[in-house]
Amino acid sequence: MTIQRDKIPLKAFWEAVEQRLAACSAEELRAILRAMARETPPGQRQAFLEKLNRVEEPPVAAEELLEQEDLLADIDDLAHELRAAMEQAEYWEERYAWGEYPYHEEDSLGPYVEFVEPLTELFDRAQAAFDYGNRPLARAAYQKLFELLRLEDDYGRGVSASDLPDVDIDAAQARYLRAVYETEPPTRRPEVLFEQMQQVRTWLFRGRPMLEDLVRVSPEPLPDWERFLNDWIAFLRTQDGKEADAWLREAVRLSQGTRGLELLARTEGKKRPRAYLDWVAALEQEGRYREVLAAAQEALRSLPQKLPIRAAIADYLCAAAERLNETDVLRAGRWEAFAAKPTLSRLLDLWEVTPAGSQRTTQMRQAARYLEEYLANPPRPQPVVGWIEDDLERPAWVSKSVLAHAYLLAKDFDAAHRLAAGENVLGWSRPDNPQGLVVSLFLGLLSGRSLSALPPNLSQLWQASLQASTGSWYDYDEKQNSLLRRLKRAYEEQMTGVPWEGEKRAKMLAWCLEVARERVNAIVSNKHRKAYDRAAMLITACAEVLRLQGANREATALLDEVRTRFPRHRAFQAELKAAIARMEQS
Repeated sequence: MTIQRDKIPLKAFWEAVEQRLAACSAEELRAILRAMARETPPGQRQAFLEKLNRVEEPPVAAEELLEQEDLLADIDDLAHELRAAMEQAEYWEERYAWGEYPYHEEDSLGPYVEFVEPLTELFDRAQAAFDYGNRPLARAAYQKLFELLRLEDDYGRGVSASDLPDVDIDAAQARYLRAVYETEPPTRRPEVLFEQMQQVRTWLFRGRPMLEDLVRVSPEPLPDWERFLNDWIAFLRTQDGKEADAWLREAVRLSQGTRGLELLARTEGKKRPRAYLDWVAALEQEGRYREVLAAAQEALRSLPQKLPIRAAIADYLCAAAERLNETDVLRAGRWEAFAAKPTLSRLLDLWEVTPAGSQRTTQMRQAARYLEEYLANPPRPQPVVGWIEDDLERPAWVSKSVLAHAYLLAKDFDAAHRLAAGENVLGWSRPDNPQGLVVSLFLGLLSGRSLSALPPNLSQLWQASLQASTGSWYDYDEKQNSLLRRLKRAYEEQMTGVPWEGEKRAKMLAWCLEVARERVNAIVSNKHRKAYDRAAMLITACAEVLRLQGANREATALLDEVRTRFPRHRAFQAELKAAIARMEQS
């Protein structure tokens, strides 16, 4: 867990303020104040002048201290009111169901929107208790507030952390844990803090809190810091689980730096693979790229083959190799990353670092053989338990489309044909069905044109098939967009000319036409109206290929065959007419 990035932690803020004040001369400070005065709105000028008279922090008003002493009682009162409202949840649901009030099912707050403002105020008061140094009160207040956020009625409604936009929940969590730390005797701190760091995750469903959050949330140093770190490390070594492992690695880094991470990796790396990752990450942050290479290579030698986290370690190896211009090491690292997680993006990483020509073809064939084995014996899926920090230790889910890409880029067209031939003519939008990808590429090759200059319907078909193979048929984000561009570039580099002659060429064309007919029939006969445009695009793309081969009569016959088969499907006829118009205009 980290405190919201757009909010500077209090400790860092005060340190930055002091540094800037120390660097300014008296005249520079006057210039800063004059600039601030010019920017002050007219209605705030008197308040600005009053601030200039304050040399020391104003004393805390007695009324404010009294208000803080009432904080726990006020939280209890609000909790009582919230529970009372929840007892009326069924009545509220009935009134909204009958249309007495406007109702939105996605509104998770429902009748509890009125609790947002008082809850926000109570969180502000809890923060004030912390800032004034009343750690016992802050600890008790935050605990009650976090427990209150867990309350739900029978319909699953309540006020959650996400419903409080004006509360920095991550910072509140850090203050609570800091208060826990400072209110426990040194002998009990490790055990109690460990329990509470786990507890806040069940209260708030946030990311993992870290020890550094406690340090950054206050300008004051944590008391007994050195002793605590030693006790904390010793305690964590006796605990199991990912939480304890993450906190141990952090404590070792805080206590002993990169050298400590190196020792932890070398002594316990097989038990704690992320220690290797932390070690190479620390070396990279320090700019020690030659040592990153050595550490990453040591990690890859030590960790079991196919362990998913090897991919992340190999990524550090590759980044360092690129900086040091170590081409052979880079290529070896790309293979290690692919072997650990054989995804489409890592297949393209392999492609891009391999010299063009026969070496690329050989590399893609090697990758295809590896993917065949991976798909035949996939790793066991891991159960999702609790908060998922990242996917570095989870096996990759690999679709058949990745294998199809490997076959095609290796120019093993027979293997690609065998893979696609047995697939369903429906479901081309799923990456686990590579038939659309293979058919569209075969049609592109049979057209005799380069993949960057295909006729309109075939061009759209090829684009859509590539996009579907990345995991998205319609919308895609920038990451997928980048993947799509890389795929197109790889195919345009690799695919030149028609790979078949004579009878084999006729056989591949016949197969594509047969699949196209079956797909159109399956879509239109079963009235999959949302796919009518794709069916029309496919069959017209086939006609475009026939025309480019000089078979104009066959192209016309194919379109007439489809048109007459579905005379009453007006929506499909309209899509077919539009697709033919695109063809005629090209």
